[in-house]
Amino acid sequence: MARPISQGAPEGAGVVMNKVTSRPLSARALERRHMAIWLLPPLLWFVLFMLVPYAITVFYSFGRMDGVLFAPDFSLENYRKVFFDAPYAPIILRSAWIGLLTAIFSSLLAYPVAMAMAFNLPSERARQIVYILVILPWWASYLVKAYAWKAILGPSGLINKGLMSAGLIDEPIRIFLYNDFSVVLTLTYIFTPFAVLSIYAQLERIPGSLIEAARDMGANGFEIFRRIVLPISVPGVLAGAVITFSLGFGDFLAPALLGGSDSLMISSVVISLLGVANDRPLAAAIGVTIIVLAALLISAVNRLEKRTQVRL
Repeated sequence: MARPISQGAPEGAGVVMNKVTSRPLSARALERRHMAIWLLPPLLWFVLFMLVPYAITVFYSFGRMDGVLFAPDFSLENYRKVFFDAPYAPIILRSAWIGLLTAIFSSLLAYPVAMAMAFNLPSERARQIVYILVILPWWASYLVKAYAWKAILGPSGLINKGLMSAGLIDEPIRIFLYNDFSVVLTLTYIFTPFAVLSIYAQLERIPGSLIEAARDMGANGFEIFRRIVLPISVPGVLAGAVITFSLGFGDFLAPALLGGSDSLMISSVVISLLGVANDRPLAAAIGVTIIVLAALLISAVNRLEKRTQVRL
């Protein structure tokens, strides 16, 4: 009489036994176990370096300072200060405005570069060269780039020297430095590569056959851009705008070096609360507020992206 084959263990196939129950593991269960092993390190990293710091920040935001020591508590006083006491709420709004301007100008500068990289360069080698030129500024120190703009915009910088050489001004003017203009200009220069790569990654997905088909049907360049390229590129534009907005919103060095005393941003306030005022609960409450605002922004952008997304 033929020996029956066990269900779930095909003849000739190896069977992995569970050491606890002495039952064979199916291929699906074995795959799930391997997946869990691979996911464990990044999961631990996420918990230790993301969730735990967030939890500590939230815990501190409800506490208070007892002299120089932190006293645990459950009070909304710190959040009341953030929203109703000067100057925290106005500085948060001002930082958001600086971040918004940075995102707008970075996107406007990045879009033509990304378009050229995706469609207008004659060869793959030229595309690689432009790609390297885009990311090349990242190899330089952030501090060096900020100081470079300070030298360019200063009274003895290139702009003032050029204007004086052309005879347009008799003495250096100081409107280029220590104001919002210098801060937004510097942040736009530093963070535009993020927008370029984000938009280019989206434009690269557009198949050339789609554009060729549109041309064969009589569409001109503007119609192709308006009906095909622009709608498809919207997710990349939104992703780049979110990145540049977040980086500009939380930047500290550019306002400190080029903004002057009137260009105070929320990151400077947090550093002052932690280092000078020793008010960790209030600094934590500002941090939690910013995190919540960032989460709301990302959620809104995701919804907008889903509504405007074009499937290829």
